[in-house]
Amino acid sequence: MRLRQAYDVVVVGGGTAGVFAGIAAARTGAKTLLVEQYGSLGGVLTLGMSLKGVNDGEGRKALGGIGEELIARVRRMDGATEVVDHPRHGSIMGQDPEAIKLTLIQMVQESGLDLLLHTYLVDALTDRGAIQGIRVANKAGLEIIPAKCFVDCTGDADLAAQAGASFVHGREGDGLVQPVSAIFRVGGVDLDKTWEYLEHHPEDFETPPGADSDEYSVAKFRAKPGVGVAGFRSLIRQAREAGEYDIPREDMGFNPMPGRQEVTINITRVHGIDGTNPDDLTRAEIETQLQVLQGMRFLRKYVPGFARSYVVSSPFQVGIRETRHVQGEYVLTAEDVMAGRDFPDQVARGAYPLDIHDVGRNVPPEGSVEGGGTDLSKITRSYGIPARCLIANGTANLVVAGRPISATHAAAGSARGQPVCMATGHAAGVIAALSVAQRRPLQLLDVVEAQSVLRAQNAVIERT
Repeated sequence: MRLRQAYDVVVVGGGTAGVFAGIAAARTGAKTLLVEQYGSLGGVLTLGMSLKGVNDGEGRKALGGIGEELIARVRRMDGATEVVDHPRHGSIMGQDPEAIKLTLIQMVQESGLDLLLHTYLVDALTDRGAIQGIRVANKAGLEIIPAKCFVDCTGDADLAAQAGASFVHGREGDGLVQPVSAIFRVGGVDLDKTWEYLEHHPEDFETPPGADSDEYSVAKFRAKPGVGVAGFRSLIRQAREAGEYDIPREDMGFNPMPGRQEVTINITRVHGIDGTNPDDLTRAEIETQLQVLQGMRFLRKYVPGFARSYVVSSPFQVGIRETRHVQGEYVLTAEDVMAGRDFPDQVARGAYPLDIHDVGRNVPPEGSVEGGGTDLSKITRSYGIPARCLIANGTANLVVAGRPISATHAAAGSARGQPVCMATGHAAGVIAALSVAQRRPLQLLDVVEAQSVLRAQNAVIERT
């Protein structure tokens, strides 16, 4: 077994939170290694979904720092639209996943962050409540990597669980989790025909009850760059009644990029998947990939503009919305999220909608499909995320970022959003680097100094 050189900070997971944590730690002066199981960075950020919550519902910036820098660089490549307001999501921005992926590699190289790709976490080596090192597996076999501080950006709190940190699984009371999906991209789309259909079929243009009809006009959506639509319920019902559709979801959504015939499709859904169980994950991969095929048949036959469409790319893995939530000194709540609450120790902000997909064990309303619904609430005022939500109880040198931060099932519906993961990743990297520099356990970290460094790196902490 090989023993690698020791690092100040090791970040495990190079997805939507981890790559930002790694860059932040390196820029803050820590000798940092990022361990990632795939050959590229960014995770679900590179699937092509529009970014929701870069700004809050009043147009105030919620994402700054390294995330904002990435967007600016990608925009110069014509790989991202401007951020525009959205009546349901608060704000939305279209993006090109390939531009994101390649720009992230460039930013990593410029930061001085070391990378170790195609490498899997095996377990944590702990002593007296602290992680001394991690054991990983790759083409060379098993290796041990020592470090002074670790950042868990695995998405499932894998390192936290192996290190003995406190966590809960899924929804309070029953442990149920949000369903999984496979987001895929489709080419050969004539969106003019799709928009024209929606103009003549408002029943398929998803307008929340009581919403301003002018605000939800097809013309306004069509004119805004990067703004897609969720809906098409009547077409799904037709296909279901014809025996050609059995995906447990009542609507579908698409995300466009201006001037392109490619859109990102969100239509698949599988319930009852534990993302920490390899057998469940295998079933989820099989079922969602078969649903992609069924979804394409539906698109080509039923949805105007998609008659000659084809799959451009399918996801590198099924998208997991929820597994473990670590337990920190503070647990973020849905009330915090919806109230736009601030905290003395906040190190990031969130404005992604409160997005909760039906876990599939409730009695469905008449005429609907069990587990087919989604609750989506706009964040009018961005909320603060305390440093206490990023430090798991039970370990002295582990920071957590991304969707498993200390939050309730409902609050995690917003905290798991991509811009929020970027922001908590940035904060986690700074916190880890400062903990090493100050030679203090995380629980005794000078949060004021961390906030000062984050501000100097252009992160958005206060709502200004």
